[in-house]
Amino acid sequence: MKRSILALGVAALLTTAGLGTANAVNCKQVNKYLETGRSVSDIAETMVISEDDVKKCQAEKAAAPATPPAGGTKTAPAGTEEKK
Repeated sequence: MKRSILALGVAALLTTAGLGTANAVNCKQVNKYLETGRSVSDIAETMVISEDDVKKCQAEKAAAPATPPAGGTKTAPAGTEEKK
């Protein structure tokens, strides 16, 4: 009896935890759409999210510092020159 109650409680917990993450907005995808010139309402309709969620992603991107491209810059070690 105790095991079945425990199993039922665990199942309920896992179900509610899964529902909480199902509504997460993929801001990376939203920002890609924004970069292509799509409107906020168009993105919201396409991704089935609210316009407020799109605007939140837009605001987060504007507030975030610009990141350098992956890989950084390559420089030659000191004392070596490229021969032409």
